[in-house]
Amino acid sequence: MDSLQRLRSWMASRGLEVTIIPSNDCHFDEYVPARAKIREYLSGFDGSAGTLVVTLSAAALWTDSRYFLQAERQLAGTGIELMRLKMPGTPSIPEWIVAQCAGSNMPPAEFTVAMDGDLVSYADFESYRAQLAPMPVVTFADPFDALWPGRPQSPSGEIVLHPESCSGRSVADKCRDVVSGLGVKAPFALFVSACDEVMWLANLRGCDIEYNAVALSYCLLTDKGMTLFCRRESLTSEAARYLASQGVEVRGYGDIDAALAALPAGSVRIVSNNCCSVNKFEIFAKGGTVMPDPTVGGTVAMLRACKNAVQTEGFRRAFLQDGVCWVKLLKFIYDNYEGGTLSEYSITQKLLEIKRGSENYKGESFEPIVAFNANAASAHYSFSSEETSARITGGGFLLMDLGSHYPYGTTDTTRTIFLGGKEPSQQQKEDYTLVLKGMIALAEAIFPAGTRGCQLDILARGPMYATGKMYFHGTSHGIGQWLCVHESPQIRMEYSPIALQPGMILSDEPAVYVEGQYGIRTENVIQVVPYTETEYNTFYKFDTLTLVPIDRKAVDYTLLTPNEQQWLERYNRNVYDTLKGCLSGEDAQWLLNYIS
Repeated sequence: MDSLQRLRSWMASRGLEVTIIPSNDCHFDEYVPARAKIREYLSGFDGSAGTLVVTLSAAALWTDSRYFLQAERQLAGTGIELMRLKMPGTPSIPEWIVAQCAGSNMPPAEFTVAMDGDLVSYADFESYRAQLAPMPVVTFADPFDALWPGRPQSPSGEIVLHPESCSGRSVADKCRDVVSGLGVKAPFALFVSACDEVMWLANLRGCDIEYNAVALSYCLLTDKGMTLFCRRESLTSEAARYLASQGVEVRGYGDIDAALAALPAGSVRIVSNNCCSVNKFEIFAKGGTVMPDPTVGGTVAMLRACKNAVQTEGFRRAFLQDGVCWVKLLKFIYDNYEGGTLSEYSITQKLLEIKRGSENYKGESFEPIVAFNANAASAHYSFSSEETSARITGGGFLLMDLGSHYPYGTTDTTRTIFLGGKEPSQQQKEDYTLVLKGMIALAEAIFPAGTRGCQLDILARGPMYATGKMYFHGTSHGIGQWLCVHESPQIRMEYSPIALQPGMILSDEPAVYVEGQYGIRTENVIQVVPYTETEYNTFYKFDTLTLVPIDRKAVDYTLLTPNEQQWLERYNRNVYDTLKGCLSGEDAQWLLNYIS
């Protein structure tokens, strides 16, 4: 690839043997502006997660199970080796680099490993140094303006106010909450680098990153007040007036380094949620004591995760509107698929047409996933055009993972439906039903205060384990309010110290993927709410927010307990009772027939 050749020539000219290219930008966002998609430019792999490592003679890319099939396809012929994270035999990045050094016959002390100092966190940089010693590990400044012909420009979208009627809290209130959570005395400075945290704290929303309502920005919160660093010219007059009313100083995006360097000597410095590049950390840490954020998961992130009453009602409104859109889409699919005219692409276009008619619709919260049969075995499947999408013919499973942004809430729902006149096979029924059982088990969980997501993960995976199958992605992620569809906390196999608390809104999405045949995922969104308080402990449970009917054609009722059968019947009936007043008579009757 020409892009890799240019990078290797640049590396050779500077005496670098290895370059590490992550997928994040300088704010450590999951999704990034087009300009920051360096790893995609170099490799051709466009999944949201992955790290590319390039030597002068080899290259490898690490990604997770959501993207195994996609990465295998997109890396074919590039000379880049696919490394499947968490799979047996997959080396870590440092292990692979050590092996490359051993094969080069160069002494480790001369085998230099480099990375962009704005794209690697201080913690990761120190980890690389420790694991790769005595190899030199160094940073460099972004060279890709010269190495990437036609590199996209920095985004410059409008930054708008997220009103308190949706957020439920003023900026002044949030700042007080953050300072209280930090529990630190003056002088202090909290550096907030993650764009979604900055947007939440400032009651702002942007459009710099596709599907994510954020603007590139930083924030400093000190004992003197809050300073926002963004493109001032992009702020609407309404947003600027609001920030002034809250006592927020606004400075240019490029002023952040000078502001970090000018912090008073001796002040306590805290990095929000550890999202801080090694370059920024080195400036920030000079002249003061660096204190870890006292809140597990980060003070700002955890305050953002616990939605207040105003936000909760907003999410319910969003899921009501999204439920109406889903019913219209499902009816359209069932009314038209027998003619053989539908494709993954045409269904996606119909979805967007329906949603654009929904009040206050702000766009999709992620790229819609519409995948038929074998395509659904890739957890984050996508297509580029009508020609590259599959036609819906011959029957089988159709998986749809869809989400919307509204000013008051963000949605994320997955349904897998079985189309065609024939009956699903017994294996298809078993897989579909075990996924459903896992989703119900998590939704029905009751747990004591202090429970972490990793302690509940087995509820969703357990039914599938009994058949020797599993899925490798997380069971759950937090959901932002017209921000990013993925945020903390998470429910997954890996240990997490974050305890689930009332107000947290999460997905519930167990799955199974059978390569070459089909994928099945059923996803609802749930919220942590109080259950009871006894002499033993305080207990919580989940409320389900999603209002989309669950297809029953592939359910094997012999695998469901009576309680699970009642849950399914109750859930679908509640969807109908809640949505019927918002649907036309024809759509309401179709929904009633669908769940009956």
